Amino acid sequence: MTLSAQEIERLHALPLFGGLSSDSLADLLGDASVRVLEKRRTLFLQGDRATHFFVVLSGWVKLYRLRPDGAEVVVEIFGPGESLAEGAMHMPEGYPVSAEMVEAGRLLAVPTRTFGELVRRDPDLAISMLASMAVRLKAFVNRIEKTETQTAAQRVADFLLKFSPPAGPGAAGAVVQLPYDKQLIANRLGMKPETFSRALSTLRKQGVRVDGPKAEIRDTAALRRFTAPD
Repeated sequence: MTLSAQEIERLHALPLFGGLSSDSLADLLGDASVRVLEKRRTLFLQGDRATHFFVVLSGWVKLYRLRPDGAEVVVEIFGPGESLAEGAMHMPEGYPVSAEMVEAGRLLAVPTRTFGELVRRDPDLAISMLASMAVRLKAFVNRIEKTETQTAAQRVADFLLKFSPPAGPGAAGAVVQLPYDKQLIANRLGMKPETFSRALSTLRKQGVRVDGPKAEIRDTAALRRFTAPD
């Protein structure tokens, strides 16, 4: 297993690993492995035994469930520097969702058995795990709140702002590289494709122009004000 210095730094920045000493992190990584996976590769399926959790080193991973009619519902999408499926180790029924690569990437696969043994030996790791779950719960609550209080256009604008690069000196706007395709963005935001298209049309009046995989924001501060619920 080979991790770059930047990837090691990302691991230390994770709430899950933030409280670990260098020795404890080294013990954890001793049994971990790096997986290089292609786009659309299935990572695990709902109901599979939870043998590993993962840290995204590069690329994007979507968690999804299938409705009885076969339609896919995207639960969450994780990118570089984020962990996923760590809570599944405590679920005897296995992974509660399925996971698939949105694009090719590298993942750190950590055996749940090794992690569980470290949790029992290291109280700091148990506290870090609780902190990680708290961060995830807060993000989930914020997402539900925005779904209930924001219009479709506001939610799309909020998504674009999340991936907007820091503005340069004297720059009012920004160019955003969409992290994945528009259909997946719509699914992630809980919208039908036609609703997403109408939201983009509304955002043109707010100075947003989407061309292929890029979005140009004329004034990020004004767009941020637009996202505030009425």
